[in-house]
Amino acid sequence: MPYYKIVIIFIVIFLINDSSFSHGPSRQKVSESIEINASAEEVWKIVSDFKNFKWNPTITETSAESNKAGSERVIKFKTGETIKQKLEKINQKKMMINWRILETDNKILPVNSYAAKVFVKSQDNKTIVQYKSGFYRGFMGNDPPPELNDENSKKLVKTFITENLKGLKQIIEKK
Repeated sequence: MPYYKIVIIFIVIFLINDSSFSHGPSRQKVSESIEINASAEEVWKIVSDFKNFKWNPTITETSAESNKAGSERVIKFKTGETIKQKLEKINQKKMMINWRILETDNKILPVNSYAAKVFVKSQDNKTIVQYKSGFYRGFMGNDPPPELNDENSKKLVKTFITENLKGLKQIIEKK
């Protein structure tokens, strides 16, 4: 068999078996920040307290093992849904904390492989809190239902993060 026919056969086999042509979910990202009229140390004291995540007014209860990496917490919402998170890393010096979601109710956060990082930085006698998250939509297959698609997942994550930051600002600036 001529060489060029062998090459064509291999190319055809590669194209038929190549999964890169299939379309699955893409990693989504949401990043929001807020300026708070308080010292970075005062803000960090609340942000770094993994056991007491009550920044969001829709959260009624939190429970966590500790404020150390590896600790897990459950966040309960007024509507009854819960999210279980794991503290991945906390860096006191850099004022950075990150966690990931272990379990979620798709009604509240329709996501998979969700990870978040929160940074606290001093700037001009104020504090900037940046909240970054990366995740996949709630439905990992093709053709997700509307409530589990990229757009809705991203919208609900953005709302959740925005509410967290507004709540944090309100808690700190009320003092």
